[in-house]
Parts: sequence; C-alpha cells; structure tokens
Amino acid sequence: MENIALLVTCLGLGIVLRRSGRFPENAAAALNGFIIHISLPALIILYVHQLQFDRSLLYPVAAPWIMFGLGLVSFITVARLARWTAPTTGALILSGALANTSFVGLPMIEAFYGASFLGLGILIDQLGTYMVLSTLGIIVAVTCSTGRSGNASAAYVVRRIATFVPLHALFLAMILRPIDFPAELEGLLGRLGATLAPLALVSVGYQLRLSDLRGRISPLVLGLLFKLVLAPC
Repeated sequence: MENIALLVTCLGLGIVLRRSGRFPENAAAALNGFIIHISLPALIILYVHQLQFDRSLLYPVAAPWIMFGLGLVSFITVARLARWTAPTTGALILSGALANTSFVGLPMIEAFYGASFLGLGILIDQLGTYMVLSTLGIIVAVTCSTGRSGNASAAYVVRRIATFVPLHALFLAMILRPIDFPAELEGLLGRLGATLAPLALVSVGYQLRLSDLRGRISPLVLGLLFKLVLAPC
C-alpha cells in the first residue's frame, strides 16, 4: 500500500509542480537525464547482478517484440480503414505497441510485486522494449513522419544503441556477476536506484497534458484496448 501511495503521490506532485510554474518548462528533461545516467544504471547493476539466469527469462524478454509485431499489424490495418494520417498511425504504433517499461513499468513492478522482480523487469526493458524502440521503432518513426525509411540508417541505429548508458550498465552487471559486491556498494547502488521511482513518476506527471488528447480520442481508445486487452494475453 505504501508503494502504491508513492506512485500516486509522485505522479500528482509532477502535475502540481507544472501547474504551479515553480519549475522551469524543461525540468522534465533534467529529471530524465538524472534517471537515465544515474538512477537506472545503479538499479541495473544492483539487480541484474543478483538475477538468476535460466530459460524462463526468454519469453518475458521476447514479449515486447511480439507485442510490437502484433500492434504494428493491427494499427496499420485499422488506420487504413479509418484513413488516419501517417503521423497519427506512427504515434499510435509507438505508444500502443510499446510500453514505458522503465519510467512507469519498473516503479509499478516494485509496487505490485516487490524489488525482487526488478531484475526481470530490467531485462524486459533493456533487451526488449529499448531494443525494439531503437531499431524497429526508429524505422516506424522516420517512415511515418517523412514517408521514407532511408533516413534510419544502420549506423544511426547502432550509434544510438551503443551510446545508451543503461545498456552499458547491463553489460557491466553481467560481467561482474561472478564477483560478490561488498555491502557498502550494494547500499550505495540501492540508494541511487531508489531515486528512479519518485523522479520518474514526477517527470511523467510533469509532462502529462490531458488537453493534448482533444481530437485524438479514437486512436487513444484503440491503443488502450490493444494494450489492456490484447497485449496482456
């Protein structure tokens, strides 16, 4: 109950802070930068180092790829029938067929299942959602915004993946698995990683603008139906 209260409180605080005008307009970018470069890497190193690897991890990691494929086919089909524009279709694919498994997913995993499941959530996020977004997601974004896929070069995709700090942390955590961490290091990583949930949800709340949904109800409903009904199956 305490974890759920934290989720709701931080999300609400983000909304209140934006409306109060006490934070600069780009405050979310600073919060996101701290999360990507400090909070998430610390969490990855700590929990992936402790994770037990076996075949049962294959399906959870593959799930974001499967969900994206199903969403891609479903949304393109409906968009053609509804005659939605390419930008609307692309936005629906990227938001409906992918999940925010880091900023929202990891805090929710911790709240509902406990910290022991964070290692699995991190693998789903890094090897699943992030890889899909950085490869197929980039192609969809470029294609739906310009009508061409040529701008999504292989070099750009590789560079984007290779320079992502949380992915570096994931590889480092795997390399260090045979080494026992001292209690002081685990404590430090735990305290840094604990900043992810509150900062991520404040950032999400800060960027939430319900007025932007005006005129986009139909795609929104379709995306939610896919994400809440078809995707969990």
